Amino acid sequence: MPTTITQTPTDASAGSATEAAALGAATTIAARGVTKRYGSTRALTGVDLHVERGEILGLVGHNGAGKSTLMRILAGREQPDDGAVVARGTTSGRSWDAAAAAAAGVRMVYQELALCPDLTVAENAYLSDRRGGSPFGWSGRAERRIGEVLDTVFPGHGVAVVRRVGELTLAQRQMVEIARALCTERLGLLILDEPTESLGVDAADQLYAHLHRLTADGVSVLLISHRMAEIIAHSDRVAVMRDGAVAGVFAEADERSLLQAMGGDVHAPAAVEAEADARSAGEVVAAIRGDGIPFEVRAGEIVGLAGLAGQGQERMLGRLWAAGAFTRGVSAPRRRAYVPGDRQTSGILPLWSVAQNLTIAALRGISTAGVVDGRAKRALAARWIDALSIRGAAATPITALSGGNQQKVLVARAFATDAALVLLDDPFRGVDVATKSELYTLMKSEAAAGRAIVWYSTENAEMAHCDRVYVLRAGRIVSELAGDSNTEERIIADSFEEGTVR
Repeated sequence: MPTTITQTPTDASAGSATEAAALGAATTIAARGVTKRYGSTRALTGVDLHVERGEILGLVGHNGAGKSTLMRILAGREQPDDGAVVARGTTSGRSWDAAAAAAAGVRMVYQELALCPDLTVAENAYLSDRRGGSPFGWSGRAERRIGEVLDTVFPGHGVAVVRRVGELTLAQRQMVEIARALCTERLGLLILDEPTESLGVDAADQLYAHLHRLTADGVSVLLISHRMAEIIAHSDRVAVMRDGAVAGVFAEADERSLLQAMGGDVHAPAAVEAEADARSAGEVVAAIRGDGIPFEVRAGEIVGLAGLAGQGQERMLGRLWAAGAFTRGVSAPRRRAYVPGDRQTSGILPLWSVAQNLTIAALRGISTAGVVDGRAKRALAARWIDALSIRGAAATPITALSGGNQQKVLVARAFATDAALVLLDDPFRGVDVATKSELYTLMKSEAAAGRAIVWYSTENAEMAHCDRVYVLRAGRIVSELAGDSNTEERIIADSFEEGTVR
């Protein structure tokens, strides 16, 4: 049975040397009674949490539970309204800031990457690691430093440190962001917010291997992830957040216990599952012909694209999205919708509200003679905000939402249209387990209504929700899986060697 360690709230005003001393040498950092409000919203309601020296502390919770807010406070990017942060024997309340966090060796890798796209990899690394030395030759030193870290953590990464970040893939940018944080001298605490959501399986394994080397040397890691298997496999303890507070800390954990602490089990409604099982595929909606195994998706089908990251899945989605009447070898319906994999650069419209972002693709269906029906627009936004439990009112700025809730808006935007074909590029990146279940149910319901859905995911286990799966390798389809052959083991096997249709 899992062992639960119950958190006991402490006096938030006890920011004293006595409290700091009481933490002992084993504690790297601790939050004591931390609260944070944004207007009428209470993001944190008195959080007590500590990270021990040389441990990986996993942190889980639904989107909007307060995880990212707490991490920003620990990293000194935001200050608590009440409470204290204690790090390496120094206690501070409102005075805890980025400088204090840096002095304590705290570095954070954000879920929404904070790189400058017009600067090179080395220049980005230099911005956050300006070590003393001669003002001459700084670029060469930065290139060597970030290059060595990339080679150590992600062997075979394929990143040229003199390339502009904007030219890199999302996975490569994630590697650079992580490596940049690891360049820090006297690193004490590394905070990782969904670090593997953009990485392939090999790169994720390389990262975790390095994290265990770090903790063996006494560095602490605070790991946020919605990938429960990774959290359970690599964390020494797991903390669960719920409604802005720590619901419990587990010395041992299994997925069911964590989900229950988060607020309940995850399952799709039986009616939807039965409906999904009963549906039958209709006529071919989209197809790609060429070398190798041909691709097609029929009305009422969910078709998955699997294989190692970067093997042509995004390119296939791009071909379907860009297909025109005279596109050679590709056919697709005129009405189609697309959920991009990189929501920050290709997805959300940051200056717009939740409702504006959600309804922009559906305006044609609620307009007459070019005039948008305001009442229908509000009703459409309200329907999808309620259907996907999006934490944010229609008028809320999209940037005020957590990453997972932003992703819900993008998925809702696609399904709020009348598109016959919906293309999904790793749509559940940064989305919690319960929300994934809701979205799986949504996809099956929409497919049962006759939509065709093509879905790429970096998580092979998710392909179990598909009717058929195409495995790609080196830009070509090497196998088509369905029924009993659609297993995670088979997908992995076919990802490494040429396959045939079976």
